[in-house]
Amino acid sequence: MVAAGVILAFGTLLFLSIRGVRLDIVMFTATAIMALTSGLPAAEVLSVIWRSFSDRGTCELAAAVLTIGLFSTVMQATGFLDKAVSGLTSFLGNVKAALMAVPALVGTMPVLGGAALSAPLVDKIGRPLALSADQKAAINLVFRHGMFFVFPFSTSLILTSKLTGFSVPRLIAKMWPMSLALWGMGYFALLHRVPPREHLSAGSSPESAGEVAATQTEGSQPEQPLAESQGHTRLSALMEFLIYGGPLLLALAFGIALKLPLWLALCGGIGIAVVLAIQKKRPFPSRALLLKGANLSLVVAMFWIMAFRSFVEMTPVFRTVVDKATALGIPPALLAILIPLAFGYANASQQATISVLIPIFVPAAGSDALRLGFTALIYGSSFTAYFFSPLHMCQVLTCQYYDVNLQGIYKRNWPVLAGLLLVLGIFYLSLARL
Repeated sequence: MVAAGVILAFGTLLFLSIRGVRLDIVMFTATAIMALTSGLPAAEVLSVIWRSFSDRGTCELAAAVLTIGLFSTVMQATGFLDKAVSGLTSFLGNVKAALMAVPALVGTMPVLGGAALSAPLVDKIGRPLALSADQKAAINLVFRHGMFFVFPFSTSLILTSKLTGFSVPRLIAKMWPMSLALWGMGYFALLHRVPPREHLSAGSSPESAGEVAATQTEGSQPEQPLAESQGHTRLSALMEFLIYGGPLLLALAFGIALKLPLWLALCGGIGIAVVLAIQKKRPFPSRALLLKGANLSLVVAMFWIMAFRSFVEMTPVFRTVVDKATALGIPPALLAILIPLAFGYANASQQATISVLIPIFVPAAGSDALRLGFTALIYGSSFTAYFFSPLHMCQVLTCQYYDVNLQGIYKRNWPVLAGLLLVLGIFYLSLARL
């Protein structure tokens, strides 16, 4: 009965995820199946759910997801994100550097299909380099998603932290090589061989970069020395980035320096953004837009994810499966790579994948070092599967914007896949030595 319930719960979860059902409904359904087939009395089932819901870690996780959504909405609705991107682009000056930095900055705003926000920016910035459509699409995806392993306010990192008990900084210290592989291989595969035909003029918008260069080639002389002019405009661009990106930068600084809970640090960032919006006379997001940005369904999903974890940890089924696989000579660490790859590629949801599989592999791993190693394997392999999944919404919207097919992006990004798998292999070998 218990084993049949587990199979039914996981099958339903995977089926509903592939069908695009909201994560809160998916996790509620899977949790209900696990609870009803657990063999526990009704009172104990309700007690498990209540303990999961009322746990401090669960409440902080839900609060963090809520404030991330609100903060992202405020930054976008006030135009601060656009201004910060514009300032960073002009300050960097170099087209290649801007193509890498801008999607990463926009990637800090975790909205569904958020690559659609950075796609037009990459399109404009990349015009001087005469990049192909599939190349720009691949650039937009690669450099946006590297933040998943190093950005402290990443929803996936926060969820993993609450599921495992490891702090976010400790997770970042373990998994940053995945970002390095993603960005490094992305640069060499997509930008390294592109000739630097153009540089953005500091203080100019990406759209006008070509016009600025054309004017300079006609022999026009600036009214002040070029070095002084560039220094002034670069300083102005840096100030624009620091001012309008200030809410995000200060929230990060306060959170790290004062060791604040993530939701509290983000509340501070929202407060700073509100004050800045009043000072700059920027419009506030409407109540309807804030409600939409809060993404309450995802907040609710966090509660059901933690309840699902509790039932997974209580059932003996998964421990039995892992033990039998080990007896057959299949290392559990290898399962921690292969199963998330298959599961994540099918459902295109890293959060769903880690919420299901981390409770299976990590608690029984033993020492902290083993638990951290298994966490890195599951997180990295689930990200790899999610990133390349044909159902990945960022990939779908990027292909739609640039009018390219998925095969074109795969052709461009295969070195990135190789780099991610190489790091996973290194994680695996290091885990095998423990």
